Parts: sequence; C-alpha cells; structure tokens
Amino acid sequence: MKYRILIFTFTLLSTISVFAQPADMTGSLNSFSFELYKQLKSDTENLFFSPLSIDVALLMVREGAEKGTKSEFDKVLHIDSNMKPNDVHDFILNLKSFKDSTNQLRIANAIWIKRGYKIIPNFQHSIQTNYLSNVFQVNFSDPDMSAGKINKWTARKTNNLINKAISPAQINSSTKLILTNAIYFIDKWDKQFEPYLTHRDDFYGINGDTVKINFMHDTELMNYFENDDFQFISKNYKGNDKSFCVILPKKREGISAVEKIMDKPILDSIFKLVVLTDVELSLPKFKMETSYTLNESLLQLGLKKAFTREADFSGISSPSQLKISEVLHKTYIEINEVNTKAAGVTAIDCTDGLMLPDPQRKIFKADHPFLFMIIDSKTKGIIFMGRFVKQQ
Repeated sequence: MKYRILIFTFTLLSTISVFAQPADMTGSLNSFSFELYKQLKSDTENLFFSPLSIDVALLMVREGAEKGTKSEFDKVLHIDSNMKPNDVHDFILNLKSFKDSTNQLRIANAIWIKRGYKIIPNFQHSIQTNYLSNVFQVNFSDPDMSAGKINKWTARKTNNLINKAISPAQINSSTKLILTNAIYFIDKWDKQFEPYLTHRDDFYGINGDTVKINFMHDTELMNYFENDDFQFISKNYKGNDKSFCVILPKKREGISAVEKIMDKPILDSIFKLVVLTDVELSLPKFKMETSYTLNESLLQLGLKKAFTREADFSGISSPSQLKISEVLHKTYIEINEVNTKAAGVTAIDCTDGLMLPDPQRKIFKADHPFLFMIIDSKTKGIIFMGRFVKQQ
C-alpha cells in the first residue's frame, strides 16, 4: 500500500520582523511567491496566502526527498544546490519577532508521526534543529482525536485566528506523517489611520459592479513609485522594519495586465526606484479568510513525482512508500485603522538616503482592484501577498 504524507499549512496575516535573512533564501521565496500567485489567482475572486508558510512546509518535506523528487523541489522552490541546512535555520530564526506582545511574528513548525511508525533519525534531527520543529506521536487510527490535537495546536499558535487546520475526514489508516507550519503576525501602523476620517465610498469591483465600502484615509511620507501602468506605495508598521505594500493599476480594469508582468525582477526594480513622497492614501478597510488545496498548483509548477508512486522520500523512512496526499493552506487577514493581524507577513524598507522627497503630493486612491503584500523592509522578502478585487 502506498502511504501518504499530509502536509497542512495555514497562516495568519500581518507584518513580520526580520533581521538578516540570507539573500539567496529571500530570492528563492520571492520567485516562488509570484509563480504561486499566478497559479492561485482566479479572474474574479480575491486572493490571500502566505508564501512563507507554504515555502517552509515544503522545505521540511524536501529534507527527506531524494534524487529526482528532490530535484523537483529545488526547481519549484528555486533552491540553490549549494544551500546549507543551517541556511533555513537562520532564515526562520531571523524572521521571528522578539518584540513586545503588541507587535510580533510567531513561526511554528510541527511534525505529527503515527504512533509506532519509524522515521530516519537524521530527518527528525534536521527538522528539529533547522526548522525548530516540535515532534509529536499521535494515534492516526483515531482521526477525531488526532485532528483535535492538531487543531488545538493550530489555534494556540495562531492566537485563535485559525481554529481548524484539518478535519478528521482527511486522516485515515494510510496517514503516516502530517507536517504543519503556523505563522501569526500582529503589528500596529507606524502612523495610524484616524478613525474619524474613515467613510464609505465607491469601490469599482472586478465584475464591473460598484459598491459602497469603508475607506481609511491617511496623508504621510511613504516610499512611492509609479510608471505608466501602476502606482506603488509601502506604508510602514511600528519599528519601520516591515511594511504593507500596494500595487494599484492606473486603469480601473488594469489588474490582469499588471499581474502578468509582476515578478521578482520587477519588484526588485521597484525597490531601487522608490522615492520618499508625500502621499494622500485611501485604502479599503477589510477582512479576508481563504482556504486552498495546493496540489494542482504545485503540479503545474513542476512538483510532480512527490504526489505519485514514483516519489522518493527515502530520507524520511526506509524502505520509503511515502507520497504527498494533500497540501492545504488557510489564511486570515484583517486590516483596520490601528493594525494588521493575520498569518505570515513581511515588511519593506524602501527609503534611500540619496533620494529627496517629491514636493508634490501624490494621490493614491485604491478604489479598484489592486495587489498587496506584507514585506520585510530589510530583506524585501514577501511574507504575505494577495489581491483585493471585490468586497466579500
């Protein structure tokens, strides 16, 4: 019988505080982020996910992959063959926030092993050492009990923003391993929106409909860029080590064209060209919850053998009969006048001491479909990204 690995990733959204991520890990993460974005987006729906959460969960499974299976992981995740195991450790550790309880990022990993099932010690050591992962023995013969334990862990690690990571129906007698990653983030804006300025205005949705929604308003110096196709701003969170970035097409119906061209090199060039500018910002106040099964998207990106009988996870168990059954992902984000909270976030620091503020105030009114990201200001790594195209 072919066994399965059930990977469940979920995330909460907000801003991440990062100190010194390895540059190659950031580049890999951002390349993967844009490619997965294009796989997940639909023409008419909102989108929100944590590339970081998915990336870390897949990297954990990669630790036990061998030969052609591992090569596919490396291609999909843009991993340099020279990457060292401790690079991931530094990458995760540097992302974690050690600030006070009002501004924090928490990243947690766990591997849940069927009681009595033997895994290779080197794999377990790597997961615990390089991914700071907990290891739990569970009784998968009792799906209700084992799902309950995983969901209790999920709720605790996400401050109850996500309470159900997995259902008992997704566990059966062939389940041998479940790997989980949870990211919780909360951070206050560096300059908060004044609640009395929030008012209802028209939002021009992707389906051509116009609805009244709440817009927050703020005027401040922000890192700003524009070209013929779009405007870009980044609004800082407390500490200025993370930011909320918005890419707003200049045409109301222009999001598809912008999405087609956006990738890591374009984002890199934006970061180099931003100028500290006086910006009058109008931003929707919104909350979003999403849930995805990522199997098909990962297959399209090139991760194929891992889902089949050809999978080689002999670095996890030997003899290996493991394959990936499902890759699940849940997210939550809430943006209001005071803060952002959810799962997996990045903050961007776009200031350049050699650039002077534009004396002319820019109007940035996000009243039609736009892309957004939470980015780490130091490394420019993407923690969360999505699109807002209609009121949910």
